[in-house]
Amino acid sequence: MHELPQTRDLAAFVAVIEAGGFAEAGRHLGVAPSTLSRTVTRLEAQLGVTLLRRSTRAIELTPEGSDLLSAAQDIVTRTEALSDLASRGRAPRGPLRVNAPVGFVLHAIAPRLAGFHAHYPQVDVTLDMTDRPVDLIDSHADLAIRFGTLADSGLLQRPLGRTPWRLVAAPGYLDRAGWPERPEDLARLSQVRFTAPSHINALRFTGLAAPVDVPAAVHAENGEAVRSLILGGMGIARLSEFMVAEDIAAGRLASLFADRLIAEPLDITALYLTRASGLRRLAVFLDWLGAALAGREIP
Repeated sequence: MHELPQTRDLAAFVAVIEAGGFAEAGRHLGVAPSTLSRTVTRLEAQLGVTLLRRSTRAIELTPEGSDLLSAAQDIVTRTEALSDLASRGRAPRGPLRVNAPVGFVLHAIAPRLAGFHAHYPQVDVTLDMTDRPVDLIDSHADLAIRFGTLADSGLLQRPLGRTPWRLVAAPGYLDRAGWPERPEDLARLSQVRFTAPSHINALRFTGLAAPVDVPAAVHAENGEAVRSLILGGMGIARLSEFMVAEDIAAGRLASLFADRLIAEPLDITALYLTRASGLRRLAVFLDWLGAALAGREIP
């Protein structure tokens, strides 16, 4: 007897057909076309039939593929409806895989997650940390957290808030190198820079026509590495407020020229494939995270 296909694979197959190809479906889902191609190949192997005729320009459903499409569309729709119905009247439960940048997990999610667990102990959260975009299907993630202006990927999105930037340095470093009295004085200090994107390293201030050029002491590609370097006294750096708020409050870092720094706050957005109403554990996590970031009570 053939192994039954997973609903996730059927949903990917439906997306490929409805989009008219692997590339377009990949753009809509935010996954690589090769990932979708492997999914369809896996379905064909499981069912023992050919579902698609592929060419360099187009795809065409076989009769077996046409039969599966109708059934798959029905299964995906009914699964979402059943998931929504089954979750009503009982506590959310089951696995939830969350993908987010390293710094956001360490400073925004992890310190607060005990509160979520106290309210929803039967939701089994897995935290995957990466600073690079991932394919939700390929990584088996239910939810991804991303920053900044996002391209239209066809994924469902939910805004979670915005985070300001802070220019910071360790007080011990400033004692040695000299505390700046004006933004222009930063030029005699050293900067811990991000490898990419380079625009994070630009230091612009009100009242100055050009950015202040601060010599680089070291480059790092990870925000947590940058934070550790400045805590160790390597120089100054621009970091998201959620990463350094506790350090500033505890006196481990000093905030510089907060009232003059020009830096557009970063949008924080949740990306997901499944309707939140159809996966209650996803819905309550999104509600909790949005409330936690805003400093409100957990719903």
